[in-house]
Amino acid sequence: MIILNGLTISFPGKTLLSDINLNISDKDRVALIGKNGSGKTTLLKAIAGIFKDYTGNIFTSGKILYLDQFRSFDEKTPFDYYMKVADTPEKERMVRSILKGLGFEEQDWYRDVSTFSGGEKTRLHIGRIFLESPDFVLLDEPTNFLDISGIHFLKNLLRNFNGGYIIISHDRSFLRDTCERFLEINNEKIWDFNMRYDNYIEERKNLLLHQERELKNRVREIERLKTIIERYRKWGREKSIKQAKSKEKRLQKMLEELENTTVFVENEADKVVKIPEPEPTGYIVLEVKNLGFLNVIRDVSFTIYNGEKVAIMGPNGSGKTSILKMISGTLEGQGIVKFGHNVKPVFLEQFVENLDPDNTVFEEISSEMEMEPDYVIRAYAGRFGFKGEDVFKMVSELSGGEKQILALSKVLLKKPNLLILDEPTNHMDLETVEILENALKEFKGAVLLVSHDEELIRNVCNRFLAIKDRTIKEISSVDEYDMPSEKNIEVKKNNSEYEVRKKVKNQIKKFRNQITELEEKEKSLSVELEKIEKELLKVGSDYVKAMELTQKKEYLEEEILNILQEIENLKNQLEDLSKIL
Repeated sequence: MIILNGLTISFPGKTLLSDINLNISDKDRVALIGKNGSGKTTLLKAIAGIFKDYTGNIFTSGKILYLDQFRSFDEKTPFDYYMKVADTPEKERMVRSILKGLGFEEQDWYRDVSTFSGGEKTRLHIGRIFLESPDFVLLDEPTNFLDISGIHFLKNLLRNFNGGYIIISHDRSFLRDTCERFLEINNEKIWDFNMRYDNYIEERKNLLLHQERELKNRVREIERLKTIIERYRKWGREKSIKQAKSKEKRLQKMLEELENTTVFVENEADKVVKIPEPEPTGYIVLEVKNLGFLNVIRDVSFTIYNGEKVAIMGPNGSGKTSILKMISGTLEGQGIVKFGHNVKPVFLEQFVENLDPDNTVFEEISSEMEMEPDYVIRAYAGRFGFKGEDVFKMVSELSGGEKQILALSKVLLKKPNLLILDEPTNHMDLETVEILENALKEFKGAVLLVSHDEELIRNVCNRFLAIKDRTIKEISSVDEYDMPSEKNIEVKKNNSEYEVRKKVKNQIKKFRNQITELEEKEKSLSVELEKIEKELLKVGSDYVKAMELTQKKEYLEEEILNILQEIENLKNQLEDLSKIL
């Protein structure tokens, strides 16, 4: 029996397991799963009593033996190594049968252990563990260095074993044939799948899908509440302020619940060449207020929110790079730059400059992937166009575009959640630009991008800022930025000034009438909403009635918000038309 009670294992800057409670029975056949560095080996060593730097408690019963993935011997020959634990006549007889069963001829029993291969040493260790008649065994990568016959032997040994075991292994076939329970270390927790391998894989997928839907629903509700609160406060009447405060309490509770929810995240080991997902940030990632620099830019203000990919567009010399440099802190000017909660901004150009010309591409990337095997590093490098022998190119031999994409590949491994790029496609060929585009589309953090590449901006960005008259204006699309001012001039030329003013006045009158109608409708709906809220307070335990009223309430709130938004849009258009007159 193994019991984990409030177990926490952490090191400076990293927590592996947090407050784990788990029971493992005497005859359980368990696989321990998790990405590299998640704490699998550390947990086995803690259960075995080798690692003790943890908080909480581990209770064990019976004889538990641990097979380390790093094999060591305390005797010179296999025979001496086995006889050291053969403490009964029966076990002495078993020594010979186990050694033969493991495939060792008698002349090998007295060879120096140092002359054996890794696979042979593994078999010797495994055999001795079972010779010692344990109640429970802990096996860390037992199939390492084993050939097919050795793996089959181990499978049979485990099938016939009377006790229980926990196995760490990357061999799917081996786990499928030997384990009936899967414990996955994921996001500092242990997720328990009490089933066979194929069912575990299917259940894991279902869990991810269910959780994704749940999180989307929660986030959608949070965003809906934020919108309602914002509109009610903007509305400014006493009852709307009261409603806003009430909803703020509900919003805070939902945010706390979301923050304290432990989620099951997709294992990066399953998609080794994917771009790492950045750490989460608050809703606001970056606030820029009233930036100014010399006579280049003035009163530049904008906000970037979680996950947004924002392009800044403008002609050469308009101040785009100055804005980025002021945000990154490499240029001093007027105004305020404020990063949101837990934001890790990265300015790509700085990393391009820091590449070591005496390193190879492989060395540069591997410096950020120290725990990963070579094939994973090479696969990741291939994502960025460095395939085959290209990974051994010296940085000094790379083109400007190759250096940009190499720097980006390194930056993304640092898991930034705000990526700042200034003309990243400069010096890139078509293939490299497509690689950059795919990487930015896949990247889950926020992006602030300056580029003249319209295709890149269209495919990557979801917000667009244009520099005009030394300040910034938000536009709806790249097309709006491209619209030549001459077109508007031509329209004026083709119409008399009188006709233009007449049309504008008619449009203004139309907008004012629409605003009046919408305001009356909004007042009527607000009265109805107030009645429903009073009814909800009196509904008591009538669940059906409460649900019906809640649905009506939410529908009315949404209608009111839509009307308020429409009124605001009309007023903005009205203001623009008034300027023409």
